[in-house]
Amino acid sequence: MKETVWEFGGQILTPEQEHLFAPVRVTLRNDEVVLARLLREADADALGDLYESVPLEDARFYLSPSNLNRAQAATEAKQASGPHCVGLVLETSEGAFAGYAYYRWADDNAEKSSFGICIRKDYQGRGAGHALMMHLLEVAGRVGPRNMGLHVQKANQRAFDLYRKMGFEVVHEQVRAAHDCFEEEPEYYMERRVR
Repeated sequence: MKETVWEFGGQILTPEQEHLFAPVRVTLRNDEVVLARLLREADADALGDLYESVPLEDARFYLSPSNLNRAQAATEAKQASGPHCVGLVLETSEGAFAGYAYYRWADDNAEKSSFGICIRKDYQGRGAGHALMMHLLEVAGRVGPRNMGLHVQKANQRAFDLYRKMGFEVVHEQVRAAHDCFEEEPEYYMERRVR
């Protein structure tokens, strides 16, 4: 029987490293157990539900709020776990997504990756973001570029505090351009070495 291996960015994961992609049960602060696992193409509807649950006042915290829709969810699910992307979800016992995070890089020679996370409003403050990031950082420690970067608005204090706690450091401050129905606002660009 042929051994199954994952290939990411030209790097083949060994059987010993495959545990990074195995589903992991996570207990949140309220004792609810959720499953951290890879996003799959069949998850487009559940990811679309998550995107549609984001309140308008929080949509500004995403790189492109107008992309928080079902079409984008289908695109991301189709591209998930491709050669330059790893997508992880937190799945509840009902099959809904409490959160989604991605880790992407341009090509095999990229020096940096980008990172994004979306946590359902009713799961914020329960440790869902921390759990998802911990699993994603384990994956990033084995595949992709050595450095992970992200943007976070200064007004998004909860996310900023989480990123600092996870080892991200501010590289510089900048202003995010106005987009969709949101005005420009100050933000940080942060990075963390992942391996």
